[in-house]
Amino acid sequence: MNRPAQNRLASTLAANAHQKEEFQAFRRRVLENGEPYVISDAVAPAEIMHAMDIHVTPVVWYSAIIAAKQLSPYYFEQMDALGFHDRLPRYTSLPLMSTLDGDPERAPYGGLPKPMMILSRFRDDYCQRISELWSRAYGGVPVFGLDASSSTVLGERWWDRGLSGWESMYETHRLDFQVRQLEGLIRTAETLSGRSFDQAEFMRQMHRINRAGELVAEIRDLLARARPLPVPLTEQLANVMAPTWDRGSAWSVSHLEAFRDELKGVIASGAAACPNERLRLLWVGNGLWFNTGFYRAFEEKYGAVFVWSMYSNFLSDGYRRYFREEPADALRALASRHISMNEQLHVPPWMADWIVEQARAYGADGAVMLVPTHDRMGSMGSRLTKIALERAGIPVVELHANMVDARLWDDAAMIRTVEQFIEQRLPR
Repeated sequence: MNRPAQNRLASTLAANAHQKEEFQAFRRRVLENGEPYVISDAVAPAEIMHAMDIHVTPVVWYSAIIAAKQLSPYYFEQMDALGFHDRLPRYTSLPLMSTLDGDPERAPYGGLPKPMMILSRFRDDYCQRISELWSRAYGGVPVFGLDASSSTVLGERWWDRGLSGWESMYETHRLDFQVRQLEGLIRTAETLSGRSFDQAEFMRQMHRINRAGELVAEIRDLLARARPLPVPLTEQLANVMAPTWDRGSAWSVSHLEAFRDELKGVIASGAAACPNERLRLLWVGNGLWFNTGFYRAFEEKYGAVFVWSMYSNFLSDGYRRYFREEPADALRALASRHISMNEQLHVPPWMADWIVEQARAYGADGAVMLVPTHDRMGSMGSRLTKIALERAGIPVVELHANMVDARLWDDAAMIRTVEQFIEQRLPR
């Protein structure tokens, strides 16, 4: 007989504590010691800054923290009061609102102090303007924008081919252009910070990221094969996302090793996230950061457990890049890592092909898809991905909401929608 999983994994507690301690230490370094730091887009190459011991705060990470602390309704009401239009993307504008509000007592961890630079990847029609407004809010800080070139050939199985065959996968002319931009970023960061880019440390970090990706692949295989699922999706998110944001550090590798080992023990003990598991679901799209409890809302009544989200193993499939022991090759590998990341997560056919692969690996019976309201970049591939999953025999239900705007979420209505989906379209 399967027994309920323990309340919280030791790894989860450690991951949460690490993120809180790191952010508090960062504020001390910046506010007390005057050290530089960077606010960065999620798909920008933070590895450059890490190699210079410059802290990076990803925009969407801080946005998720604001939402998790139930502060997004307040900030979005402020956004309305300031006259911003209601189609402004929520995910990337929420941290800007916390800066414009200017209240460190309210903002998570005291808010974001003035950065050395805002690092952005111009992948849509609003990112540049948001960065400009944010720069003005700080009294003027440099904005470094990375242009995002488009693929001319969409090769199959990017999650396999990109590990070692990234030169042909992402096209030489695109990588040449991206490397030149990275070299410009290094020169700019050196000028603004007064620090030198540490090539040896950069190489070490790139290798540690590969090792972290290998560990996530092991964790993915353990979770995909386990019947029933040993730990809930919320535990997966906590233990994989913290190392993703802190990628390249020695901590990220040691934590993933500890999580893998703890997971093996949990599986061996026969523990189950949902002891009466009957149905396995995918969560497709960005995380529902203000209400992660929703992932467990259907376990008791239906035995329906969420087994996977895109955060579960993207560190394995999207970040690993094996390269020759040459500095130029390492920088080129980094260029290949970020050059098509958004397309892999949000644009068909790359998004759709990868998610169908995960559905098969995890034995999914159905998928719940978050279609982000007011975040066009996050929703552009949803319809074709739904079609691909349905053709593969995986029924899909759409939830039209936003990952950080709690005002757009009707919990009772969303639960009814998923319950009707389970009752009408999934095997009983």
